[in-house]
Amino acid sequence: MASVNIGKKLRDARLQRNMSLDELQQITKTQKRYLVAIEENDFDSMPGTFYVRAFIRQYASAVGLDGNELVEIYDGIDEPEDVETEIQYETLDESRTQMYDENSQTKRFMRSLPAVIFSLIGLAIAIVVFYITWQDRQAAPIIQPPASEIIRESSSEASSESSQASASSSTETSSSSSSSEPKAPTEVKFENESGVTVNMSAVNVANPGKLEFSAVTGPCWVGVYIATAANNDNGYYYQETIQPGQPKSVDIPAGTAQVVISLGASEYMEFKLDGQEANFNPNNTGIGPRNINLTLAYAQTEQSQPQ
Repeated sequence: MASVNIGKKLRDARLQRNMSLDELQQITKTQKRYLVAIEENDFDSMPGTFYVRAFIRQYASAVGLDGNELVEIYDGIDEPEDVETEIQYETLDESRTQMYDENSQTKRFMRSLPAVIFSLIGLAIAIVVFYITWQDRQAAPIIQPPASEIIRESSSEASSESSQASASSSTETSSSSSSSEPKAPTEVKFENESGVTVNMSAVNVANPGKLEFSAVTGPCWVGVYIATAANNDNGYYYQETIQPGQPKSVDIPAGTAQVVISLGASEYMEFKLDGQEANFNPNNTGIGPRNINLTLAYAQTEQSQPQ
């Protein structure tokens, strides 16, 4: 955890805007008790690290701060230097020893200058090679590592199951014909909501399923959180600001049971699961950020063989 007082920084920004916690609750759609917990740096009382990051971003956006910077500080990625500690160790007078050290450093630098030049040339060559390789791979999808691991496993399982099915189909033609029936369409259902949190469920989902996002009248930030071995249950599986007229799709790794979708300006966003529209705000309860918990139940595409 970062040593920076995130809660104090957010609270000072709120007080400078003469904004009460009740007003902040209306703007962010975040419960007041969570806002108080953030100001007191009581992150352990939150539902989880995912919600801590989401609430910090929403709070920071409402008071005019950079939410991503504060989240990085929370994660311990970008801790600012302790200026006061550095000032304590600075001296006002430059001693002869320091002057000697500087001269020695200058001489060492001049002696190592040829090696530095050759290193820079090698770095430039490496950058050129990397750029050429990157251009050759432009057609590849951006987010592949998490999906590739799970899909690779499911592919091996599918090949094993298909070999078993082909062996049994030679003796039981009726079972193989029944498995070729088309599956029922995916159904997406709104369950309930509390503040900015929305609970939804889906049945008859394709394996793997597909999410499709479309911005209607304005840009909307979208973050899709899926816990996989590749991201070590930490961080977004996919995140992007989607512009109107530029729809995006995200493949859900096979076998995923739970997906969390975070929306910035949710009033601008529509999304579908397997081509079926997901109405996450049927009660028109307001605009702004939404955290959608989506539970998935997959279609049964294979039937057990009789003994």
